[in-house]
Amino acid sequence: MAALPAWLPLDRASAAPAEKAAVSRVVEIRSYNLKPGTRDHFHRLFEREALPMLERWKVDVVAYGPSLHDRDSYYLMRSFPNVEDRQRSEDAFYGSDEWRQGPREAVLAAIESYTTVVVRLDDATLDGLRGTGRPEPEPTGGSGGTEESPQLKERARIHSERAEDLDALLKLNRDYVRSVQTSDVQRFKEILSDDFLCSLPDGSLIDRELFLEKTALPPQISNLEIHDVNVRLMGDFAIIHAQTTFTTSDGRPGVGRYTDVWARRDGRWLAVSAHVTRR
Repeated sequence: MAALPAWLPLDRASAAPAEKAAVSRVVEIRSYNLKPGTRDHFHRLFEREALPMLERWKVDVVAYGPSLHDRDSYYLMRSFPNVEDRQRSEDAFYGSDEWRQGPREAVLAAIESYTTVVVRLDDATLDGLRGTGRPEPEPTGGSGGTEESPQLKERARIHSERAEDLDALLKLNRDYVRSVQTSDVQRFKEILSDDFLCSLPDGSLIDRELFLEKTALPPQISNLEIHDVNVRLMGDFAIIHAQTTFTTSDGRPGVGRYTDVWARRDGRWLAVSAHVTRR
């Protein structure tokens, strides 16, 4: 959940610096839409040429591989100490002769389009995602065949599920921002749990029904954006922290911060609580 509607009171609370203690690194998640029928070739090309090059350039590749939701999607996750380091690293890598004169043309030929999301992840979530898609050797004493062991298949399944959970939560986060700006009560009904509670900047606590009633009012803010998103996955629970910026009805700039808790119920992620500060 990215922010709260404009009817909420503002306060002078500042962003809590303690949240940064749980943050590990900035993670870039890149999702590729590949040309039909090219994914197997793209995967081999990535592992044979692009991945070793990224490793030589000291880029931390967290996870990569075919996406489960269709036959032509592929993802790549890379981590960096901070946003500035990411920009410097990628400018150097993609501007290098090694990339331009190497696999660049073949890689780009397989890509129709791609999207990029950059978030902050805590150590536990980052460790859970690390290694997705990477082939692992058969344990010592195994059959020696090429087929993966049941243990490796289960590990790959868990990694893939974590990647899908992260993607789902980021999309829900974006849905919430849009719903705030458009007073989309119906979408809120879909993503809020029946026992949802929200604590407001003035210290009051409201339930789902009152939250929806207030949300139906015309929005009093514009230019609402989210920054510094930090997703913490904990099994069937997740915590999202982020900062917001917006413009008030009288044209003044505003900033805020939120902490939201999500729970997986009957296979769906639902928001169960929210806490917001604004100034």
